[in-house]
Amino acid sequence: MKPRKITTRLWLLACLVAFVPALAQEPASELLPLPEEVAARFDETLATIDEHREDLATIRRRSQREEEGFMADLLAERFDRLWILMFRDVVDVAKELIGQREDGYEVDSYWKKVGAELSALPAEIVVAIGRVNARTEFPSSDLETREFVIADRELFAAVKAQNDLFRAMKIYVEVAEEFGLDPEAERDSLVERLTEFAAILSVFLQKAQADVEVLRDATITLPNDAELTDWLSAGNARVGMTAEAMQDVAGLMDDLGLETRFYRQQLLTATGEITADVLDVGLVAGLVMDWASKARQILADEGPRILFRLLLVVLILLIFVQLGNLARKLADTALNSSRVQVSQLLRNMIVSIIRNIVILFGALIAISQLGISLGPLLAGLGIMGFIIGFALQDTLSNFASGVMILFYRPFDVGDTVISGEVSGKIDHMSLVNTTFLTFDNQRLIVPNNMIWGSVITNLTAQYTRRVDLVFGVSYDEDIERVEKILHEIVDNYEAVLDSPEPMIKVVELADSSVNIAVRPWVKTEDYWDTYWDLTRAVKLRFDKEGISIPYPQQDVHIIKGPES
Repeated sequence: MKPRKITTRLWLLACLVAFVPALAQEPASELLPLPEEVAARFDETLATIDEHREDLATIRRRSQREEEGFMADLLAERFDRLWILMFRDVVDVAKELIGQREDGYEVDSYWKKVGAELSALPAEIVVAIGRVNARTEFPSSDLETREFVIADRELFAAVKAQNDLFRAMKIYVEVAEEFGLDPEAERDSLVERLTEFAAILSVFLQKAQADVEVLRDATITLPNDAELTDWLSAGNARVGMTAEAMQDVAGLMDDLGLETRFYRQQLLTATGEITADVLDVGLVAGLVMDWASKARQILADEGPRILFRLLLVVLILLIFVQLGNLARKLADTALNSSRVQVSQLLRNMIVSIIRNIVILFGALIAISQLGISLGPLLAGLGIMGFIIGFALQDTLSNFASGVMILFYRPFDVGDTVISGEVSGKIDHMSLVNTTFLTFDNQRLIVPNNMIWGSVITNLTAQYTRRVDLVFGVSYDEDIERVEKILHEIVDNYEAVLDSPEPMIKVVELADSSVNIAVRPWVKTEDYWDTYWDLTRAVKLRFDKEGISIPYPQQDVHIIKGPES
């Protein structure tokens, strides 16, 4: 019995050992077939790549026969263009294959073909870089301006092609490892080439900036020299194109994890464009240190001369401010002469304008001492004035109305004026608005356009003014007696003028009274006192004389109907 049990147990153990690993293994997942439309697109792209290969071989054979000249250049340009198209197709299909494979699709039928295409790219990129370097030429400074600009454009077209090739190498490095290729050597080569190219562009940009500074100083000395202006434009264009090329190179270096802070700092200094780089603390610190160093150098070299000019500017401004104040006093004295009849408002405006013109003239002289050309500044002020005038049309309308008011003088400071719905005493006026003090001492600031566009009533423009009063007496009163009493009241009031003579007449037979108009003449400043005093005096005298002042009343007559 024992041997049979042992044999059975050994058989079970063997079966378990054989079955457990099979249970531990996950079932192999089957790859999905590639969709027909995707496969068709891959086939089409690979066929296009083969066509590009054949075209490139044909162009290469023709180029061997055309060693130089226009046709050789044309073939070289066509070769580079076709090669870039082929490279993009290879990279695009490689990236899509990687994506399809990660999604679980069967791509082995294309994988080997695309891998072979990728493996050939590094050598071709190196050859292409050599071709670009061979036709890269720096323009000679002996060229005419137009030829120099054209040559510069050709130079930076080659630089752009160089950057495109570096970008192609970077993309290869990103995808090659997925296809079992080792891109380490290509990556090291790319890093070395990019570092060297960035250093060359940095020196070139620095030299281009120095040339621009020299040309800018020369144009300040000879502002009318058209040739210098053309060279300055060409220099600025070179700085811009160099900065753009360096921006591309710095972006590629960032993608590879290389240090670009120095180049970013140089770009920010050259172009002045604010980008996300300002968030880099090291970059900002480097810029601040660079600026501080330049400021110290400028202060050391130019400090005494700058200080002298600043003191001279301050002195000129102070002198012309005092001259402006003196001119204002002289103008005010001349305008206050009895032979010059101008309003207070116009006088204030003329005096202010004279002072401001003198100060403005002094400011222009002071600015010229700083080495700033006044011609462009005045032209800029003219353009700015046009823009501001267009934007402030309503304000200019008020300004024009203010000028008309000053010219025609419908009122002056201190006059009592009614204009539209506004009435009060004129307290102040500018060329834009007028300040009223109302009779209850409120301050109203009214745009001049509203005043000039309304009827203006100046209550204090004349030396004398008539007071219009109307008193009603009963129909039972003796009209001649009432008129005599009113004459006595008016004649005994000191403010009433003898000429023109006061007028006291019956003006209306009203429903409840006989209305008598009392119209004495007084000086304008006595108008309201006379109005109030005469009204009070008449009431008191009528009460004393027993003269009744009737008020509206109605008589109600009741008519009885016939007795029922």
